[in-house]
Amino acid sequence: MKNSPPIKDPRTWTGEASLDEHDQVQLRDAGIREAVAYAATHSPFYNRLFAEEQIDAEAVTDARTLESLPFTTKGDLGRLGRDFWCVGDDQIVDISTTSGTSGEPTLYPMTAGDIARLGRNEFLSFQCAGIARADTVLLAVTMDRCFIAGLAYYEGLRQIGSTVLRCGAGAPGHLLAMVEKLRPKVIVSVPSFLKIVGEFGASQGISVAGSSVEKLICIGEPLRAADHSLNPLGEILKAQWNAELFSTYGITELATSFCECDAGAGGHLHPSLLHAEIVDEEGRTVPGGQVGELVATTFGVEAMPLIRFRTGDMTYLRREQCECGRVTPRIGPILGRRNQMMKIKGTTLYPSAVQRILDGIEGVRDYVMVVTSPTPLSDELEILVALVDEVAESSEMVGHRLQGELKVKPRIRIESIENIERFQHSQNLRKKQRFIDRRAAPLH
Repeated sequence: MKNSPPIKDPRTWTGEASLDEHDQVQLRDAGIREAVAYAATHSPFYNRLFAEEQIDAEAVTDARTLESLPFTTKGDLGRLGRDFWCVGDDQIVDISTTSGTSGEPTLYPMTAGDIARLGRNEFLSFQCAGIARADTVLLAVTMDRCFIAGLAYYEGLRQIGSTVLRCGAGAPGHLLAMVEKLRPKVIVSVPSFLKIVGEFGASQGISVAGSSVEKLICIGEPLRAADHSLNPLGEILKAQWNAELFSTYGITELATSFCECDAGAGGHLHPSLLHAEIVDEEGRTVPGGQVGELVATTFGVEAMPLIRFRTGDMTYLRREQCECGRVTPRIGPILGRRNQMMKIKGTTLYPSAVQRILDGIEGVRDYVMVVTSPTPLSDELEILVALVDEVAESSEMVGHRLQGELKVKPRIRIESIENIERFQHSQNLRKKQRFIDRRAAPLH
């Protein structure tokens, strides 16, 4: 494409694992220069922003000077979406959308080059997880409804040359039949669905632990605690499937994801595709290992590049060499969303902390959290819980379990599984919602 933002380093798509720290810095800074120059020229939003803020794009040459630029927010994308588009409609070959979990879904356009880049990210990520050409991989994710992840995984596996089974996230019985018939080595899916599949198999006298599946690539939900140990849901999957677990993180707006290697100590960043920062509440970059908000700048994107995009996700970066030998930065587990932070009786709380505990209570079948703000300075959390029929758990027991670990006791209401599912899909969003924010103005 004419005037596209090429990454000229010949190691862009292969051999990233062997890059030393100096080479990574060179690749990162070249990516920053090209991304900023391209956005300033082709993006109406950035062209206008740079003019208004009197920013000289040519003066942004490295990570340090990048930090002088203003942030891009989800609000900017929501209000001015098409102003971010850098190419004409005739060059757009696909439009994905965000899930809309915190607002109206955002359109994400891609050129043919962007789809190649999207697949390349997953090519590199799946390589981190040890997936090879000879492997058969079952995709238990949707390819429809403008969902970018299913497309990304398919393109990445196609570039590796693996055999792909596009099973989707439908009935557990269908997935089990595909596993029995075609014997995949790997499954890519949401952890809670894999748990349901394991439970369904047990009810049918089928042990998924004895299947052909050796690896589970887990997407969309937390699998690890802050110290990288498996959370209760991860422990359940490990016991059910007797498989190696790999946690991943990614969001549509970045068209990039981070995947763990077999060390299970953070998702590796690919320096040819993205630069990541962690910032505090004042927007200042924090040292490695310190928790803050993930901010990212995309490299090599043609249709909708983003400069210093605030993801809203709270995490930290690890910069020391990984056990696998890679020296690329790694992102830690997502600890919560900035706009989902709750203040309950003086205690700061994220939904992920509540989810970790509920996932570890054997009698809890499913749940949904609902937060309101009865006063400007305090939130109130109510948890609707469906229990397994044969257990003796009660709302009081669940409440005590939560209070023991969270130091605060949310209100608990026992509901049928049908009512829980109705709440989870009440906002007509693509993803099942386990956290519903009914505050007039979420905390920031």
